[in-house]
Amino acid sequence: MENNFDYKEYNEKKYKTKYWTITRSKYKWFSNYVKLRVFKEWAEDVQNKDAFLDLGGGVGNWAFHFLNKYKKVIVLDISEEALRHIPEKEIIKVAGSATKIPLKNESVDCILLADVFEHILPKDLNKMMSELYRVLRKNGLIIIYTTQYGYGIDLIRKRLFGLMDGRLKLSEKNSGHLNRLKFSEFKRLIRKHNLYLEDYYHYSIIFKQLIEFTKNSIAKIIGKFTRDKSVRQGQIIKDKMKSIKEPNLAFRIIFGTISFMLYFDILLFGKLIQGSSIFLKIRKSSGFGLSDAQDVSLDIRKIK
Repeated sequence: MENNFDYKEYNEKKYKTKYWTITRSKYKWFSNYVKLRVFKEWAEDVQNKDAFLDLGGGVGNWAFHFLNKYKKVIVLDISEEALRHIPEKEIIKVAGSATKIPLKNESVDCILLADVFEHILPKDLNKMMSELYRVLRKNGLIIIYTTQYGYGIDLIRKRLFGLMDGRLKLSEKNSGHLNRLKFSEFKRLIRKHNLYLEDYYHYSIIFKQLIEFTKNSIAKIIGKFTRDKSVRQGQIIKDKMKSIKEPNLAFRIIFGTISFMLYFDILLFGKLIQGSSIFLKIRKSSGFGLSDAQDVSLDIRKIK
């Protein structure tokens, strides 16, 4: 799969079959709250808020939340199908690849990669990082949320029971994941490309994974009563929550409680335990050289 993987073909298929769909709600199956909180906090830490790039942004689910924060908001995606479905006219749509970004040098102030990094082939990670550096302005930020080869309880359990293909869960392979780096590999890759890791949060350690297990169990229980396979997988519940804009008090209490529990991973362990996911805040800097280049290239070749 890795050697002949076609990014465009894969992504076009996912959007045409509505595997990934539009949602402008922060209530998406209780999964957006922590991400959005970190993204917004870090994206504010840019002096010049002229251009925001949501790289691999699909139908603009994250870009939408930054329309009132930056003068220009750009969604770049390899899927033309996804770009056609972005409803907001003020979002700039650009067709292109993360490994060959069709934007001018130093043209954006902040770049977001949310659930994108893990969909890049290991052999292409250096190309992508070079492109990120090229289009980012001086003192600009790159914000990444992706999977990590760490010690989240579900990742440990799957390792112990042999439910992995290299570093990837079997379910992740089916979802198009192509890499999973260790924290040390992230740091070397960042340094190699003359970038500076300014902040990070390890995530998906204990509480997030317990919540995910609980949510999926509830969906399965509902599915047994309805005999609806899509409910059993939680999809109908997810779709209903995408449309919630003004929830009632009971829902807000439930949402607030679950969201706070999800945030415990960051509050308690964000700097201590390397989880199954990670937030990376990366600054463009001229103060770091290429001393780790050889080590990084070796590590990248070994990643499965």
